[in-house]
Amino acid sequence: MKILTALALLFCLLLPLNADDSITFSGGTSSVSLQDGKRSVSLSGGAYVTVDTLSITADSIIIEGDDYDEITCHGSILITDEERGLTIRTSDLYYDRAAERLLISSWCELNDTQNELAASASALYYDMEEEKLELSMRVNLVKNTSSGMLSASCESMIYDRNEESLILSGPADVKWKDDTYSASLIAIDLESEQIRLEGQIGGHVYG
Repeated sequence: MKILTALALLFCLLLPLNADDSITFSGGTSSVSLQDGKRSVSLSGGAYVTVDTLSITADSIIIEGDDYDEITCHGSILITDEERGLTIRTSDLYYDRAAERLLISSWCELNDTQNELAASASALYYDMEEEKLELSMRVNLVKNTSSGMLSASCESMIYDRNEESLILSGPADVKWKDDTYSASLIAIDLESEQIRLEGQIGGHVYG
């Protein structure tokens, strides 16, 4: 009976939610509520979810909402998006499927193989539709460019994957092409390899 119930619940989650959207999941331990307004699935013990282009593993995962749009994860989280070339490791995650937004409120490590960039921070906000990431608190970054490795540290960073641009602020330090820069705000166009400094400017460059 338990097996039949689990299969029925899995079938419900695999039904189209918004057009062709679907969710698949697994876990060593699970509990389910189908009450109107409180529909949820709680997973633990090797919890795994595949939703849209994302695959998520965590110690525990809760899927809830009328259309299962809200996903909350805790502990040893690995987020993989092969289509975008992204992986993120962290310990606390909230994902709003309808708005296509990820919110991380714990230390995280980001690896973008598509753009050859890696970063770490204490918090992260990702607008998946706009392809913009906002990292904050003790941000560190390394980026492979045609002119060599770029490394940076700052208080906050906006990373636009579509425009291939970085905005570092509060204060920010950059090492690139054997040169060093510091400023209240540093804007970098990764495609044209141009850098702009604003406020409290300093640096050391080689002619």
